[in-house]
Amino acid sequence: MVQFSIAISGDREIEEYISIGKIVDQSDFSNLSIYDDLMFKPAWPILSIIAINTERIKIGPAVLNPYLTHPAVIAANISVIDEISKGRAFVGIGRGAFLDFLNIKSERPISAVKETIEIIQNLTRGIKKPFHGEIFSLKEGAFFRWNADHRKIPVMVGTWGKKMSTLAGEKADEVKASPLWNSDYARTLRSQIDQGAISTGRVPSEIGLTLGVLTSIHNDSDVAKEYARNSLAIYLPHLYPMTEVMGVPANEIDRVRKLSNLGKYSEASKLISDETLNNFSLYGSPGEIRSKITSLIDTAPVDKIEFGTPHGPNSFEAINLLKNEVIPWFS
Repeated sequence: MVQFSIAISGDREIEEYISIGKIVDQSDFSNLSIYDDLMFKPAWPILSIIAINTERIKIGPAVLNPYLTHPAVIAANISVIDEISKGRAFVGIGRGAFLDFLNIKSERPISAVKETIEIIQNLTRGIKKPFHGEIFSLKEGAFFRWNADHRKIPVMVGTWGKKMSTLAGEKADEVKASPLWNSDYARTLRSQIDQGAISTGRVPSEIGLTLGVLTSIHNDSDVAKEYARNSLAIYLPHLYPMTEVMGVPANEIDRVRKLSNLGKYSEASKLISDETLNNFSLYGSPGEIRSKITSLIDTAPVDKIEFGTPHGPNSFEAINLLKNEVIPWFS
């Protein structure tokens, strides 16, 4: 049975995270993810607040990257979130997005993510031994100086890439491709995950595949569509190589990027085609959302669907629509 989760970006008032966290916690959603996108509010303090104000849902950052923060620091932070939440934490790792704002390149991303996973797993499990990687290292004596409740914290790899999905099959617990709403590509990623799992003697079905999707739900489907298009204008310039795989014209991306970089998202949204919108977003009335989900899960080997920002013109109304008029149909 497919699971459902919620993802929230770092552009809200703190009180909103508390309120949304409680709504999600008191429902049939399984997870709540907080984006850790550059130039948005960072995930760690938000997760701390949500951990205190929830009891059931799994929570975590989705996703972090090792180019801004050393894996040892990521491991320490997620260990504290796990402590506060009493064992409900997971951690998302990927090559990162928006790094071009800082003129930083994601160099050797497969090696960087692989070593990050290994360091996080070693430190959070209390394994006290040096680590000598191609990119990152831990010298002798690099271990937590507090009584951490050592356990295997689930690692999710955020990626659209085939090679990274294979790595996840070898090392991680889950892959999240986001934003994505395409059955064919979901099947491709599932195949890569399975290959990686088999190569290391793991059971492929134990590694989950989540599609994170830019979501906009409203009783008026036209309103939902317009809101989804406006939100995609923020992210579209940063979705390479998925945009290339999906055949999004380069000139469409360039034109959107120019306006998006100036914060003119409404103008930029008018340049996004319906085909592009449909590959990266899920929008419509509750009935239309249910129909689209049914079509996807009938044709794609997906374990979880994560409803991502913006959710709708009013997040509280939108999440309640998802809670009351969408996910009960799939329980």
